[in-house]
Amino acid sequence: MEFWRNDVGREREETPDFRALSAELPTSLVEPAKSPPWWLWPHVLSLEAPAVAMLWQLGLAKAHGLHLMPMVHVGLGLVVWIIYVMDRLWDTFRLPAAEMDMRHAFYRRNRVLFMTLVMPLALAAAAWIAVKEIPQGILWQAVSLAVFVALYFFVYVARLAPALMPRPHAAALLFALGCTASIRFFSMPETWADPLLECAVLTLLFLSNLSALAAKEEEAVGKPAHWHTAHPTLLGGNVLVMVAVLYYIQKGSFDAVLLAPSVAVLVGLALMTILHRFRGKLSVEQHRVLADLAMVLPLPVVWM
Repeated sequence: MEFWRNDVGREREETPDFRALSAELPTSLVEPAKSPPWWLWPHVLSLEAPAVAMLWQLGLAKAHGLHLMPMVHVGLGLVVWIIYVMDRLWDTFRLPAAEMDMRHAFYRRNRVLFMTLVMPLALAAAAWIAVKEIPQGILWQAVSLAVFVALYFFVYVARLAPALMPRPHAAALLFALGCTASIRFFSMPETWADPLLECAVLTLLFLSNLSALAAKEEEAVGKPAHWHTAHPTLLGGNVLVMVAVLYYIQKGSFDAVLLAPSVAVLVGLALMTILHRFRGKLSVEQHRVLADLAMVLPLPVVWM
């Protein structure tokens, strides 16, 4: 998923050079123009995170017995995609050419097209969906989340203010809040305990994904650091937390509707544990794709 996590573990930050927009570097100086394998294109095009968000929103709606309007799913996926692409475009001004991976090189080569045509059209479509197609209550939830997203970019991307929590933790929490916003609106919970727990368990899943990606990237560059050490502990702790959550749901402390999503999260964490065991045999790209699949493969548990 790599939710706005391009510089996890990166020690150097550079000031974006927006003058480069009018003086594009030749493609050969940025990245060899080889085509990615077919299975990597969703990542290159930043489609994996919108897919994860939409699938989890569908799964949660199924668990709650809700039938969301199609445009609610389309709107969520479009907004997540816009945020991801904005982050990638920002990185193309900040990262040196030598540090760009295949995904960043793609956006570097097509930066003018995205900034002058694709993004304005996507923003216009998102605005139309927000004003014309979704309930006003969801719109206001989206507006409130947009404020936190802006703060996230202000603190973690532009580095204009000190951070109150690690970047992956903030990213995972924002992603979970976005996936559960429509569910909170339509389910109309009587208390906040159940929606808070639902958001919390998704945050654990998404955080485990981000820490797995960061740990693998640290190993790939031969500089194991914070996430290389922290990921196994974080993953094991999250598994134990989910076992406790399932115990209290079974006891009746929380709504039984949370049982299936919590089981799916636990299965996802188990898949990530297996992936961590065999990570040494995988490339960074293969590991990234499998880590994202680990978040959605358990969803049939919710749909059953």
